[in-house]
Amino acid sequence: MDIDDAVRGARLLASDIETSLGFAVHVETGTSDKWRRFAERTGRPEPKALVRIAVPDAGTAAALDPTEPGSATAEEFAMELALILQDDIQIHIREPWPKDPTTSGRSLEPTERGWQSLAGKAYLVRYGHLGHSAD
Repeated sequence: MDIDDAVRGARLLASDIETSLGFAVHVETGTSDKWRRFAERTGRPEPKALVRIAVPDAGTAAALDPTEPGSATAEEFAMELALILQDDIQIHIREPWPKDPTTSGRSLEPTERGWQSLAGKAYLVRYGHLGHSAD
């Protein structure tokens, strides 16, 4: 995947977190000395590229190498990041996030197209639009 598409995917998810929860979110690219040392210690190759999303207010972060097989679109990259971060955010706020308006006590699930209800499959909010009044 192209790094620009991966960054766009991370920014879509960041927008959802910022808009729906009011948390600050940081999106960064590139590897760091910390990642290089980790790669050396574990014997893993250093990532070719890295897109990192951090949510300090929830004490969580995720980083993925978009050059690895997996995501083909920005939305799929957003989904991969959401799958990593969603539980930590829910633990921090102590409630389902994002809340599924079609059923009580559940969260929307990250999918390749956006946040989707498991109860009402027709309910879908595209990444980057969570918390907007039009949705």
